Amino acid sequence: KLVEKGILSHVEAGLVRCEIAETKETRNQELAKEIVPEPARNWQWKGDIRLRDEIRNRQVGTDAGTANADSHRVRTRFRYGVEAKVNDQLKVKARLATGSAADPISTNQSFDTFFAKKGIVLDLANAVYTPTVPGISQVELIGGIMENPLWTVDPMVWDGDLSWDGFAAKVTQELGESATLFANNGLFLLDTDESEPASLWVTQGGVVLKPFADAEEEFSKRLKLTGALAYHDYRNTANSTKAGTDPLTREADNTAGAKDFNQLNPSLELASMVGGVPVALFGDWVHNASASSTNNDGYAFGVKLGKATTPWSLTNGWEAGYLFERLEEDAAFDEFVDSDFGGGGTNRRGNMAWITLATLKNSTFGAKFFFKNDQVNNTGSGASLVRDFRHDAIQLDWVTKF
Repeated sequence: KLVEKGILSHVEAGLVRCEIAETKETRNQELAKEIVPEPARNWQWKGDIRLRDEIRNRQVGTDAGTANADSHRVRTRFRYGVEAKVNDQLKVKARLATGSAADPISTNQSFDTFFAKKGIVLDLANAVYTPTVPGISQVELIGGIMENPLWTVDPMVWDGDLSWDGFAAKVTQELGESATLFANNGLFLLDTDESEPASLWVTQGGVVLKPFADAEEEFSKRLKLTGALAYHDYRNTANSTKAGTDPLTREADNTAGAKDFNQLNPSLELASMVGGVPVALFGDWVHNASASSTNNDGYAFGVKLGKATTPWSLTNGWEAGYLFERLEEDAAFDEFVDSDFGGGGTNRRGNMAWITLATLKNSTFGAKFFFKNDQVNNTGSGASLVRDFRHDAIQLDWVTKF
């Protein structure tokens, strides 16, 4: 009205509006501080839920014969956690999840208990300290129960639900816009209540190259090559030498020839953008240098396309991929490898393909196909020896993040 009467100009009215908005924002912040206790102001909560329908086509057997063991199961996964900023250099993370305290590589709960209540376990609990070190771009020191601290391209060696107990140091050094060096190291405790504690030492070094960061053309400008070499040193974990009682139950795929596990694990990924769609080629290899048998190698390679972030978008509303994997009996510590591929464990080979669609905001629907999955080596003896000759599966997942 003041502008219409000529008392204020349009410019003066705009300045008044800005001043009112700034005053309102300041007052909102003051109210937030008054309402929310100070210790809770720097907390960020997030979680996800996954509903899965899984159809498994399996053929198992012993020396006495083979039989089909097909099954159809429905499962759920729920995770909810918090990240609390203590100060500019220290933060704390914690997360609860469904799952079993006896299974380190699964947070799934099957609908097979006649409505019995499902269990919740502590999935993550760690402190992350990021000190300022002159001459180094970033340093992270982590202690507690943490997510995988290593850079990986697939779950061949490390299942995606595996939580690590111990200490890690991650260092990143930027060399201009075209190159970045990184190193991930850690000591992880597998079983400390023993005269000879079981542990895992890991070290990984890698580089990220962006050779054409200044280019105008999309593919060249977004081209990124990431490569890393990791070494995993297990101590006192082999089935023939481990001290004390093994708390794990599936240690059956590694043979007696695996007296120790010293794994070399190089990984490589070439990624870019084509028409606004992310595309990546990747490869992974693992070799157990300490196995006395010859079945101590594994490799995987595949391709990934797209990113399902925007519902029903032609460029950002979908993702798909394909992977081939061959993992011999003693190539990796079988308790920690992918639990879905071939039914879990080592001595597996086969194919996996997947597609995911962003159907709603923060919600996706996906299908994953495991086909022609069988054993690398079917040798063995004894009528009681159960062998999973074939394990094909279809997984339908509805995932919602909040």
